[in-house]
Amino acid sequence: MRIFFWIGWVMWLLGVLPATAHDVGLMTLRFEELGDNRYQIEYIAQPGSPESAAPPVLSSPLTWEQEPELPGGLVRLVFATDGKPLSSEDQITLPWRVNGVMVQAFWRSGETARHLFTLTKEGVVIRIGDLRAGTGSVGEAAKHYSQLGMEHILTGWDHLMFIVGLLLLIRGWRMTLATITAFTLGHSLTLALGTFGVVQVELDLVDALVALSIIVLAVEVLHFKQGRVGLTARKPWLIAFAFGLIHGLGFAWALAALGLPRQELPQALLFFNLGVELGQLGVVVLWYSVVAIAGKLSFRLPERWAKAPAYALGIIATWLFLDRTMTMFW
Repeated sequence: MRIFFWIGWVMWLLGVLPATAHDVGLMTLRFEELGDNRYQIEYIAQPGSPESAAPPVLSSPLTWEQEPELPGGLVRLVFATDGKPLSSEDQITLPWRVNGVMVQAFWRSGETARHLFTLTKEGVVIRIGDLRAGTGSVGEAAKHYSQLGMEHILTGWDHLMFIVGLLLLIRGWRMTLATITAFTLGHSLTLALGTFGVVQVELDLVDALVALSIIVLAVEVLHFKQGRVGLTARKPWLIAFAFGLIHGLGFAWALAALGLPRQELPQALLFFNLGVELGQLGVVVLWYSVVAIAGKLSFRLPERWAKAPAYALGIIATWLFLDRTMTMFW
C-alpha cells in the first residue's frame, strides 16, 4: 500500500508542476500618447489567458474610444480624456493575476519611460504619474527586482528541488555554507554573462539541463543513503558550482523576459540576483528549522523511507527532463 501512496503523490506533483521553469509571470505593455487627448495601449493577449478575458479598467474621467475587443494576439485599445491631458493621478487597472507588467511609455514630447508595476489586490495598477521620465529611483528598482528574484526562486520548482537535493547530501553548517556559496557563485556568473548576451543558450535546452542536474543529484543522494560516499558527497560544492552555471542561464532567461534596455541591466541584475539569494537563504533557514524541531521531538524518518526523497526527486526530474527534451523537437 505504501508504494501506491508514493506513486500517487509523485503523479500528483507531476500534474501540478510546470514543464517550463523560467516564466516569471510578467507581461509587457506599450503606452503611447497619440495627440488630441487620445492615448493607446498595446499588449499581447494569449488565447485563454486572463488578459484575453477581461479588458483594462480606466479611472474616471477616462473613456474608451470604442468598446474594447480582446482578440487573441496583439490588442490595441484607444482611450480619451474629457478634453484635458492626463494627470499623474489617473490610472489604468489591469484586472489580471500576473506578477507584474513592464510598461514602456512614449509621449508626444519625445519623452520615454519604463516602469514595472507589480500585482496588488485590485490587479496591476498603472499610475500615469509613474510613466513620466525620471520617476524611477534606485530604491524602487531594488524593491521590484529583488521581489522578482525571490518570487522566481520560490516558485521555480526545479530550482527548489535542486536546493533540497543539495541539503539532503550535505552535513553541517560549514559544508552547507561552502555548498550554497558555490551554487551562488556558479549561477551568478552565468546570470551576468547571459543577461549581457555574452553566453546564449536556447531556453528549451537550459530547462532540459536543469532537470538533468536534478537527476544527477538525486542519484548521488541515493548512493549516499546507501553508504556509498563518493566525491560528490565529500565535496558537494563541486557539483553545486557546476550545475549552478546551468541554473544561472535559466535565471538570465527570466530576467531577459523583462525586455529591459541595456542601461537598466546593471541594477536589474544586481537586485534580481539579490532577491534570488534571499529566497535561497530562506529555503535553507526553513530546512534547518524543520530539522531542529524534528530533532527536539525525537522524530526520525523510518529506515525504509530514508531513500524515498531521492527517488521522488529522481522520478519527477526524469519526467521533467523527458518532457522538456521532447519540447525541443516538437
